[in-house]
Amino acid sequence: MNSLKNPAALFSFDGKYILSNEPFKKITGLNEKQLRNKNIGSIFKEIFIDKILRTLEEKKFSFHSIQINNINYSLFIFPVIENLKDRLLVFLLGEDLEYEKEELLEVLIQKTPAGTFIYKDTFIFSNRTFQEITGYTEEELKKIRPYEIVHERYRKEVIEIIKKRLSGEKLEKHYDLLTIISKTGKEKHLELVTATIKYQGSYAGIGVCVDRTEKVELEQRLNYLYTHDEITNLPNRKKFIEYLSKSLNYAVKNSHLVAVILIDIKDMKLINKEYGYSVGDQLLKEIGKKLKKVVTNVDYVARVGDDEFGVIIYAFKSMGNLSENIEKILKEVEDTYLIDGFKIPVEVKMGISIFPKDGKTSEELYKNSEIALLKAKKTIGKKFEFFSEDSYKEISKILFLKGKIRDVIQKNSIKMFYQPIVQLQNNSIFGLESLFRLITSNGKIIMPQEIIPVAEETGLIVELGQKILDSVLDFSKKLPEKIKLSVNISPVQFNKTGFDDELIKNIKDRDINPEKLILEITESAIMSNISDKIRRIKKLKDFGIQIALDDFGTGYSSLNYLKRFPIDYLKIDISFVSGIGKDKSDEMIVKTIISMAKNLNMMTIAEGIENEQQLRFLRYEGCDFGQGYYFGKPASHNEILKLTDKNSL
Repeated sequence: MNSLKNPAALFSFDGKYILSNEPFKKITGLNEKQLRNKNIGSIFKEIFIDKILRTLEEKKFSFHSIQINNINYSLFIFPVIENLKDRLLVFLLGEDLEYEKEELLEVLIQKTPAGTFIYKDTFIFSNRTFQEITGYTEEELKKIRPYEIVHERYRKEVIEIIKKRLSGEKLEKHYDLLTIISKTGKEKHLELVTATIKYQGSYAGIGVCVDRTEKVELEQRLNYLYTHDEITNLPNRKKFIEYLSKSLNYAVKNSHLVAVILIDIKDMKLINKEYGYSVGDQLLKEIGKKLKKVVTNVDYVARVGDDEFGVIIYAFKSMGNLSENIEKILKEVEDTYLIDGFKIPVEVKMGISIFPKDGKTSEELYKNSEIALLKAKKTIGKKFEFFSEDSYKEISKILFLKGKIRDVIQKNSIKMFYQPIVQLQNNSIFGLESLFRLITSNGKIIMPQEIIPVAEETGLIVELGQKILDSVLDFSKKLPEKIKLSVNISPVQFNKTGFDDELIKNIKDRDINPEKLILEITESAIMSNISDKIRRIKKLKDFGIQIALDDFGTGYSSLNYLKRFPIDYLKIDISFVSGIGKDKSDEMIVKTIISMAKNLNMMTIAEGIENEQQLRFLRYEGCDFGQGYYFGKPASHNEILKLTDKNSL
C-alpha cells in the first residue's frame, strides 16, 4: 500500500477502515489514529456501504465524483482479496495528480476485476479483462484509436470527448451503455466510466468498464418477445395494434382506406393434437411466410392469436382491389402443406373491417373484425365475412349470453324449472324433465335453445352442464321415490372423457337411488365411436340409470345403430306431435316411432302435447308418456313439489 504514490486505502466489506498510504492521509487530512475510528461513509460523505456493496455485486466496481478541499477527484472502489480476506480498495484519481505507469499497473492489473484502459492517441495500456472483452491483444490495442472500436452511432460523441480530454479539459463521463465492436465483429455493450488524468507527463483518458452484453442481449430478446411471436417471428397482437394505430394516422391525413383482416386457421387445435405441436408450429411458420409473400411492403402481417393471423391492407383503392387481395390470401394460404412427411390440408375463415366505415380507432376496427370472423365461423360455406351492424347485433348477443353463462357458473346461481312427464293412460305423474333457464336482471327468461349453442360454441358447456347436473341431483333427494327426474346432457358433456365415472361417483356421494335418474341424450351424441358409446351407456344402465334418446326422428335415425343401443325411452320430437290433427305425414311418423319402439322394447315419451286431440291420438296409438303445456308449464322447485304431492294432473 505504501509503495503507491497516489491516494489509496483498504476497507473491510462492512466499510471499516483497515489501512491507507500517506497520500491518502494527506488528502483526507486524517492521521492513522483518527482513521482507525472511521468508516468509509464518515470519511467520504454521501457514500454508503450498503449502496457500494449492491453496486459491486452488479458492476465489479463503484465510481463516485467527490470534492476534497475544492479539488475534484474520481473515486473508484474495487473488490480485492488481501491476505486471503475480502477487502474494498479505494483509489483516488485527481485532476492535478501525476500518475506513474508502474503504480497504475499494480492497481489496474493485479487488483481490479473490471476492464480498465488508459489512452492518448491510441490505447497505451489495457488490462487482461479489457482485452478479453474487445478480443484484441495488448499490442493490437496499442495501434487502435479508442473511437475506432466504438459503434458508429456513438462515435461522433466519443471523438469529441476524447479531444477535450486529451487537451486537458476536466470532465468525467458515465455511460450506462456504450456499444463497441469486438475484433470478431460482435457488438459488445459496456457500462463505462471515464475520467481525465495526467499520465507520464501529459493528459490521458482512463476508463473502467463492465461487460453488459449478456444482460443487454437478454433484455433485447425479452423486448422482442414482448412484441413478436416466438414461433413465426411475426409481430404479435400488441405490435399489430400499434402499427394499425400509426396506419390510421397516415390514412386520416391522406384520405386512404385501410382494411383489417383476421384469419382463423380452421381446426388448428385438432392439427396439434393429431400431428403434435412441433408439426403445428412448422405449419404456422409456413402460413406466416405465405402471408408475408402475398402482401405489399406497406401492408402488415402478424400472428395475433393461437390460431389467428392478422393482416392490414393499407391504402387500397376500391372494394374490387380489396377483393383481389382477399382472393390472393385464400389462394395462397388454403393449400395442402407437407410437414415432416404429413400432408395437412388447411382451410381458413376471415373477418374483415374497413376504415373509416367500420371504425375510427384501432381497437374499434380490431373488435369489429373479430365480430365479422365469429360470424364467418358460424356460417357454413362462407370463407369470409365483412363487418355489418346485423353481425354486430348477433355477436353482441352471443357475447352477452356468454357473460351471463360465465356469471351463472362462477356464482353457482343455477335456475332450474321442472315440467311433468305424465303416464298418458291415467294422467299420473311419472317424472319431471329438468329445464335450465337464464333470467336477466330485468326478469326476462332466456330459453335453452338460445343458451346451449352459445355454451357449446364458447367451451362453457361442460362447466354449465356439471352445475345443472349437480343441481338436479340435489333436487332429486326432495322428490318422492317413485318420481323420476330426467336431465338433458349435451353431446360435448356426454363425450367428455370420464363423464360416466364422474356421474356414478356423484350419485354415490349423495346417496341417491340411481333408478330415479333419466339421462336425455341426442342422436348426435352417440353416432361417433359407436362401440365406446355402447359400452358407456351399458355401464350407466348397469348402475341403474335410464337413458332416453331425445328429439328422435330429427337426427340420424339409423335403425341399424338404434337396435344396438340399450335405450329405455324414445322421445318423439315436438315437430311431429304438433302436426297431429293437421298433417297426415306427421301422424304416420308418430305411429311408426311408437310401433318401432314397442318392437325394440323401448317406451315412448311425446313432447309438446298442447291439446285434447293430440292426447287422444297418442293414447290410441299406445304412446306411454307425454309432456307439454296441456299438462303444465315448467315450474319452479317449490311449485313442482306441491304438484308431485298430488301425483296426478
